[in-house]
Amino acid sequence: MQIRHATALLLDIFDLQERDRVVTFLTAEWGKKRGVARGSRAKYSRFAGQLQPLAKVEVSWFEKDGRDLVRISDVSLVRPAAALQETLEDILLTSYLADHMKEFAQEEEASERLFRLLDTTLEALLSGTDRHLAARYFEVWMLRLSGIFPVPRECPLCGRPYDGKAVFVESEAILACGRCGAGHRRLEVGAADLEFLVRSGRESLAQLEAAPPAPQVLSRIETLCGSIRRQFLQSELKSYRVMLDTLRAV
Repeated sequence: MQIRHATALLLDIFDLQERDRVVTFLTAEWGKKRGVARGSRAKYSRFAGQLQPLAKVEVSWFEKDGRDLVRISDVSLVRPAAALQETLEDILLTSYLADHMKEFAQEEEASERLFRLLDTTLEALLSGTDRHLAARYFEVWMLRLSGIFPVPRECPLCGRPYDGKAVFVESEAILACGRCGAGHRRLEVGAADLEFLVRSGRESLAQLEAAPPAPQVLSRIETLCGSIRRQFLQSELKSYRVMLDTLRAV
């Protein structure tokens, strides 16, 4: 058995039996982990107030070879996340962000860039950054860091510049120029959309917020990222469907 310590982001927390909770958390050093916080549901538990969804914490845990779940021994808050659970929109969005990490991050695989992406996005949301801008920035970078969707610089089929617009060819999951995309089922990507994709690769969220894209651009980026994500996963994230259905109903 070995003990490990790390700074982590809590992705998911659910009750186990009468006294315990299972916690999924993301670390930069060891990727995604799942562990049991024994006694965390007890009235005077040492974990009381520490297990907040999307909180940043210092965590210690024991690992044993051959066990899927680690045993969490200590958790202390670094950055509370209660402010991200105050409105329905925030709860749905943060669940959606966490769902990406549960799907894409790997266990026992260093995830420093994924950790930094989620950490900076949550920090921006806590500081008041527009949630739609933050979500689109996160989606673009999530696909980029997963090696699915690089910064668009030129048509991957012919090598020519996009000349102000492009099309997403769904069958190939690529962003092609209009000529190469002709005759395929496709999604139009305009000049302003391309500009956002390029800017998101070289600017921080704070810089993007200083000169934000139009709401219509963010809406089209959401559609584009969703198409790419579904093409890669061959399914949709459950949290995204829940978010859309819930917001339509309210």
